[in-house]
Formats: sequence, C-alpha cells, structure tokens
Amino acid sequence: MTSNDQQRGRIESEATDWLVLQTAGRLDTCAESAFETWIGRSPLHRAVYDELRNTWDSLAELQRNPGHLLRHTALLHRRAQTMPPPRRLTAALAALAASLLLMVALGASIWFGDLATLLTADHRSARGEVRSVFLADGSQVDLGPASAIRLHFNADERRIELLSGSAFFHAAPQTLANGRPFIVETANLSVRALGTQFAVERLAERDIVAVAEHDVEVTLHGAGEQRMVLSPGQSMRYRHGAPQGSVGSIDPREIAAWRSGNLVFYQAPLGEVVAELNRYRRSRIVIMDDELSARVVSGVVRADDPDGALKVVTDELRVRKTEVPLFAIIHK
Repeated sequence: MTSNDQQRGRIESEATDWLVLQTAGRLDTCAESAFETWIGRSPLHRAVYDELRNTWDSLAELQRNPGHLLRHTALLHRRAQTMPPPRRLTAALAALAASLLLMVALGASIWFGDLATLLTADHRSARGEVRSVFLADGSQVDLGPASAIRLHFNADERRIELLSGSAFFHAAPQTLANGRPFIVETANLSVRALGTQFAVERLAERDIVAVAEHDVEVTLHGAGEQRMVLSPGQSMRYRHGAPQGSVGSIDPREIAAWRSGNLVFYQAPLGEVVAELNRYRRSRIVIMDDELSARVVSGVVRADDPDGALKVVTDELRVRKTEVPLFAIIHK
C-alpha cells in the first residue's frame, strides 16, 4: 500500500465520521467550525467528503421515495422482455445495480468497518471480543478485539495475513510443521518466527512487533527489504513501513496485555489510544483536531471498562468529552 493510498484511506475514514455526525444533527458551533477547518485542509478532503455526501443523499432519497425506484425497475424489466437476451442488462440497470452496491458498501463501512476485511477474513473477532483460534498445524492465534486474519497455508510455508487489529501468535515449531516457516504479514512488513511467541499489531498508519519468547525476523517491504531480528523482551514500532525510533524494551507480561483484560499505554499518542479504545466501545470516539491527536498519554486501564478508560485519558490530558448519539467527541 502506498503512502497516497494510506492518506486517502485516512481521509475517507475521517470524512465518514463527519458525515455521520452531521446527519445525526448534533454538531454545535464549535464542532461545525472544526469541520470547516478539516474540509478546508486540501481539495482531496472536500472531494472525498462530497462523494460520500452525494451517496448518502441518494440513499436518503431512496428511503423517502422508493416508488420511483420501483417504477423505474419495472419499466426496465418490461423493456428487457422485448430485447434479445444479450441486451437485457441495459446500461441503466447496470448503473442502478452499481449505485445500490455502493450504498450498501458505504453503510457497511460505517457500522461494521472495512467491507473488504469482512469479506476476505478467515477468522475475525467482534468489537470488545478476545478470541483464540487453533490452526491445523498446531499453532494458536489470540485475536484482539475487532481484529481479522487470513490464512495462506501451503506445502512451502505457513503465512498469516493480519488484515486489521492485533494478534498474539503461539507458533508451532517449524520442525513439527514439515519444515515450513511461520510468517505473519501486514501491508508494510513480514514477521518470520524464529521461535514461538510474539505479537503483531496493525492500524491504519502503524505496525508494532513485540517478542515474548525466542526471536523473530522482521522484513520491511519496499526497496532494499530491510531486515532486523528482535529478541525476547524487545519491541519495535513502524510507521508507513519505516522504523519509528529505536528498538524498545517491554516486559513480556505486558505484551498483548489485552489478553488479561488490561490496556497498557506508554507515551502513546492520543490518536493511537483512541484507535485502541474504539475496538472495545460500541460508540465511536472522534478527536476534533490533529494537535489533540498527537498529545501523548501513559497509563494502565481496564479493557472491560472503555468508558472509564476514556475518562482516565481525558482527565490526564485535561481535555473535554462530549457524548452525542453513536459518538464521543474529544475536544479542548
């Protein structure tokens, strides 16, 4: 995935947040001002938002006046009966089908997350759910909340694609799997198990690898394919496929702390903390501006109390939280 693709994906996610907030009709003067600032940042911000807005308005019109759609479909059907079979799927009917598919995709992305992930994952966990998956080779994968993986097992390797979220891997030894290596892959990097236990986390712009037992080899995708080996108690953060800082130390007991019901943050940007809390809450947290998103926070909170965790975070940073239907807005 290129940096342009990642940028557009982030803008589309932000545009969806603003669209849902606006259609709920609960934005105050401060929030409206923040929206105007956001949409004025670049022509791409406005173009993406306008595209989503037009699709949403079309869906609303369909809900208000389904009769027109039914009459139009009936007319197309009658015309099709008089046409030779190869011409029955008219351009208008194809356009109608494409529009309906786009509306369904937009609705699914708002309420359930990325539609491609939902359709292609072999194993996934729900929001707030921690789930263990046992694989045919004897390996075990603990999925964090709102996470998904796709399996690519063959005679040569055991490759797992982490589509979203976080996972802790108990890899069956290569000697017990006919010599096949165990590899975990994100869009930006590949992690090859040289031992057995490690964690990988994937968010929109960030990947984290942490090792609990033995070593892993991390290969960064792209020119040169940089490689590094991480040992037990070491972790590394990557942003857009590049190392972010130096190799860090971590208590193996804190790796994937969500497995024991805790969330551990150390000097983590608020944007990353919110992304993690959003995997537990049914209502989504939205940060009003980039300056707030970049502020750092540290602490240990309970994963089973995301509302309490959010209060701890907002109190520490001395920022405000406003609840509206479906959303919690963090602002100054």
